[in-house]
Amino acid sequence: MFGLIIRLREPLSEQGRADFARATILSCIVGVVRGISLIAFIPAALALTSGHSAWGMPLSAWLVVLAGCALTSFVVEYLLAMRSYSVAFDFLSNMHRAIGDKVASLPLGSFRADTAGKTSRLVSRELMVLGEIFAHMYSPLIAAIVTSATMLVGITVFSPVLGLVCVVAIPVVGGGVWVARRCLQSGAALKEPPARELSHRIVEYATKQGALRACGRSASYEPLLRAEDAYGVAARRSLMRETVGQIVNGMAAQVVVVTLICAIGWLAVGEQVGPVAAIVAIGLLLRFTQILVDIGTLASAFETRRPVLDLSHEILSASELPAPKGVRRTDEAPASSGASVTLEDVSFSYEADHPVLQGVSFRVQPGTMTAIVGPSGCGKTTIARLVARFYDVDAGSVRVGDADVRDWDTTDLMAQLSLVFQDVYLFDDTLEANVRVGNPDASHADIEEAARLSGVDEIIERLPLGWETPVGEAGRALSGGERQRVSIARALLKAAPIVLFDEATSALDPENESRITDAMAALRRDATLIVIAHKLDTITAADQIVVLDEGGRVAQIGTHAELYSQADGQYRAFWDARSRAAGWRLV
Repeated sequence: MFGLIIRLREPLSEQGRADFARATILSCIVGVVRGISLIAFIPAALALTSGHSAWGMPLSAWLVVLAGCALTSFVVEYLLAMRSYSVAFDFLSNMHRAIGDKVASLPLGSFRADTAGKTSRLVSRELMVLGEIFAHMYSPLIAAIVTSATMLVGITVFSPVLGLVCVVAIPVVGGGVWVARRCLQSGAALKEPPARELSHRIVEYATKQGALRACGRSASYEPLLRAEDAYGVAARRSLMRETVGQIVNGMAAQVVVVTLICAIGWLAVGEQVGPVAAIVAIGLLLRFTQILVDIGTLASAFETRRPVLDLSHEILSASELPAPKGVRRTDEAPASSGASVTLEDVSFSYEADHPVLQGVSFRVQPGTMTAIVGPSGCGKTTIARLVARFYDVDAGSVRVGDADVRDWDTTDLMAQLSLVFQDVYLFDDTLEANVRVGNPDASHADIEEAARLSGVDEIIERLPLGWETPVGEAGRALSGGERQRVSIARALLKAAPIVLFDEATSALDPENESRITDAMAALRRDATLIVIAHKLDTITAADQIVVLDEGGRVAQIGTHAELYSQADGQYRAFWDARSRAAGWRLV
């Protein structure tokens, strides 16, 4: 449990840790004051019933002690509540910032299908659960422990026999707490994986409505239903285990209560304790037992938060790409003439024993256009990802300019690259804001020029609000081709030395394809282009075409004319197959 607290303390700021230390001290003070006030009831009751002093002090003095304890408790507990909430807010603020920084620093290749579900679940509800530890659980736990220790000292002074019984009661209650804790851990381990899967499926169901409705599956999505059923089964089993733990914990507490009452009764029968003292002691020991139960309950509640902490630790400890050995600065890169890209004997696989690229080598000269073609699954997109260092190669090297991408600072490497993908994402903002993402400091004249070259100006003229038109979530107010134009405008505005096009025209109508081909020509004047394409007629003007085979190896390299002239070559076979397919029609 305290190991969990130490892990929770790590994200706190310097001020947060100082407040945490103060909250700990104040919790101890609260515990001592509560313990003294409870113990003081024994002599106060004896003085009240006998009319004489008890434990060396008259009733009036004990009433002053109780009043002092009440006033001190009021002031200290107020200060404690303020410190506890301060620590909780500091924790939440720093954890959100840490998760955001982590997400921003992770290689894009580490984002999987369930990443959005896990992260959204963590930053929305789960972090509040962890924040509750500092706001509502840590301080009461420390105060309860100190209170019980203070009461144990006072009870031992009052009656060594009762003190011994209380000491023996602690491991009994602790044993019940241990059983309850293990049951909670077992239940959480059983329930957490289905809970994550359900969270992922809910996000998937909500974000993929277009595909589901197109297939008539929006009303009944089997993966989501299976995830709900699996979670329901796991939750019921988890509840049964947790119930068993709570029953054992409650029985242990009841055994302690009965034992303590019997001990006091035995002392009263033996006239070692008076009737009034016995009644007060019973009430005091019942309170002592309840505090032990509260400690167990809080300790168990800590355990229910452990899966959330493990999830946050999983995200925050995710492996980042190794830091560069020697940073290649942006101002050292080639200027407007573009930059070279070189792959030297590159091999890569997403899974062991399933190579995607094998021994790939070619060079893209500055200011030229290189197209990469090949069958589906041959590694074309993977090459673009390796150039952008979404992943590191298994063997060989990828160089931008004269430096290995592993030696570039991430920010500087991204400054060298613009990426245009088939699946374009637009933010829920205006059209201008989405284009300005490419260069937030660009002037409006620069934005208009990028819009003219990319064909976005035609969209602006057609829309009633022009540049101020909201594009909707993910750009749904625009067509796929229009979103591609916006993506091209971003790349033009960024003016990076290298532009990567990944299937940018594969699903566009002739008009949008023509617009984007013209934009590619505009980019080619000032940048190095690497184009991944299925439509071979869009890359006939490339300075170099790299043909990959199904095994992820380079089969051919050359211009369109050179490759087409090789009648038995793979490129010629692709071209002929595309030409035959162009005449197909549905009848």
